[in-house]
Amino acid sequence: MKTKYILLTFLTAVLALSSCDSLLDIPRKGAIDYNTYYKTDDEIESAVVTMYSDVRGWYYNVMLVKNIISDDYYAGGAAHGDNVHMDALGEFGFNSETEQIQSSFQSYYGLIYHANVIIGHIDPAQSRAAARAVAEAHLFRGWAYFELITLWGNPPIVDHELAPSEYAQPNGSTEDLWKLVEDDLTYAINSGVLAEKSSLNDASCWRVTKQFGQAMLGKAYLWMAWELGNQSYYAKSAEQFNAVVRSGLYDLWTAGPYGDMRHSAYKMNCENIFESIRVNDLDNQMDNFDFYGAMVSWRSSGSEMTIPTEVCGTGGWGFMVPTTDLLAAFEKYEGKNSYRRSETLKTYDELRALGVVWNMSTLSTGIFNWKGRFMADELSFYGMVNTKNPLWMRLAEVLLCGAEASLQAGDQATALQYVNRVRARAQLEPLSSVTLETIKTEKRLELCGEGQRYQDILRWGDAAGLLKDTGKDYPKMEPNGAVTYVSSGRTIYGFKTGKHEHLPYPYTEIMLNKNIEQNPGY
Repeated sequence: MKTKYILLTFLTAVLALSSCDSLLDIPRKGAIDYNTYYKTDDEIESAVVTMYSDVRGWYYNVMLVKNIISDDYYAGGAAHGDNVHMDALGEFGFNSETEQIQSSFQSYYGLIYHANVIIGHIDPAQSRAAARAVAEAHLFRGWAYFELITLWGNPPIVDHELAPSEYAQPNGSTEDLWKLVEDDLTYAINSGVLAEKSSLNDASCWRVTKQFGQAMLGKAYLWMAWELGNQSYYAKSAEQFNAVVRSGLYDLWTAGPYGDMRHSAYKMNCENIFESIRVNDLDNQMDNFDFYGAMVSWRSSGSEMTIPTEVCGTGGWGFMVPTTDLLAAFEKYEGKNSYRRSETLKTYDELRALGVVWNMSTLSTGIFNWKGRFMADELSFYGMVNTKNPLWMRLAEVLLCGAEASLQAGDQATALQYVNRVRARAQLEPLSSVTLETIKTEKRLELCGEGQRYQDILRWGDAAGLLKDTGKDYPKMEPNGAVTYVSSGRTIYGFKTGKHEHLPYPYTEIMLNKNIEQNPGY
């Protein structure tokens, strides 16, 4: 009898525990089960939007890094030492712990992760939305790797979601990395599902397009021709850029002054091939939170400048200061008061004539960004929110890259035609012939401040000569416009051959991944 009661008690306890287990077996809220998610077009689109959000988040760090380490800009700021990481970029004193370099590297791999999730969990055959999502993921991954290769050299290849045992990936080989880029971009272009504008003036196409994929593949082939030592890639590059031009879906923008084309009023214009979207929603302004507008606007947050509203917005922190060498390049090539120069850069005297007043000394060369300025109605919350669309590619870049590829492939006529199209908008006389040096200069002047220069001078082999004295000193301008140059205090500065051809892998990456080898010199 006693044994029977013990067994009944035991069975009752087991049943009670089983009942409790079933009650506690509740799916976790907010967690995505890849076996059941991404089955509807709405779920697929939510994953795609994450990639677009990743790209928009790149802009702050990527643009500051790529512009400040070029020969076109000083770091700037309130004074030397205002931001030691920015100073390190501008003086080639950066290392594996420089914040903006670490953040850029992490951002690229963040996009690659989200692209891999889509490629690994969405069947492109299930719907057109699914096919487009996978094509866009390949395009975004190829673009991210283009940036990683051209800036870091041999980053790890992560072409799928990694299992914990795979986290420590080694450096990729040059050949395998470029093959991944070529395969990804080719897949996207040939998918037949990427978006395309319906006409030249279609301002509704916010997605990455087939033409953007072609332009990125053209840029990849330019690099491959140089890095892999294979001249045949120049013809392949030219073919991609020519396809974008022949589409007739893009043209150089001429609906207003050249210096205004980046403003919010002209978003999604006929020249822009891909831009990240900022919606000017007054009820959700913090969705556009981005320090970039505050960082690069003229230094006026401490009343250093009094600026009329119609000239430029106020409250900026004065980073990314144009060099005198950039102004000199404009004046040597185009003449002192050329249209494109005056719509790209303004001098102290020109801003004085517009009513700008300096109240105290600033870290400046007496030259100010005009094309890249932010207007008062584009900034809020002390410049930390802006409504400009981050612009990633426009037709002028396609034409000038296409000119380089065509020239190197032996097609002088197309190269000349493309350069003269850009010059015509710049109100310059057409050329009768074109050289690589001509294209280099045109690209520098047309695209300054748009994050292209540093990678170009690396590929052209010009970086060591142009940047050897970068960081030796910095400019200081008095209210009367007088500029002096003050020693940075660095005993080692400037581009060093054998080191600065690549950026350093972040310290955290090196510490956590024992299989990755740091780039030389860091």
